[in-house]
Amino acid sequence: MNTLHIIHQALFGGVAAVGFAVLFNCKPRMLPLCFNAGTLALAIRTIGQENGLTLAISSFFAALVLAVVDRVWAGVSTPRGSVLAVLGAIPMVPGSIAAKVFMSVFIVLRFGHVANPEAITATWENMIMLIFTLAAIGTGLALPSLVFPAVKAPGKGHA
Repeated sequence: MNTLHIIHQALFGGVAAVGFAVLFNCKPRMLPLCFNAGTLALAIRTIGQENGLTLAISSFFAALVLAVVDRVWAGVSTPRGSVLAVLGAIPMVPGSIAAKVFMSVFIVLRFGHVANPEAITATWENMIMLIFTLAAIGTGLALPSLVFPAVKAPGKGHA
């Protein structure tokens, strides 16, 4: 296992999470938490990939751990996860694969059936990998709120 590679990925995952937090207008006091969330998510995903897991499976486990940590830390008083878990998971979205998919689709649309079968196969392969990875991240983020539903305060709720 390459420790320097894991630290590199984790560091820039934290930086990306802070960037998205600023973009989404989070409060400045949340920025260190967002950095930690991004660092945790990318470290877990990188460790999973270095141990032979696919991108989708390692992203699922990273998102799951991130959402569980967020759920335990925040308590189960809210029916949905917090923005912190989402901001930590955003750097795991495979942007380079998405870019490859869009570029290949544009090439196929421009040249039609002239494109070679290898390019069309690579486009579908990248698209399926992108869809499964995004679904894995979303599922990993959603599971803790389904397993640990919100606790209603006594005397509140709908009658």
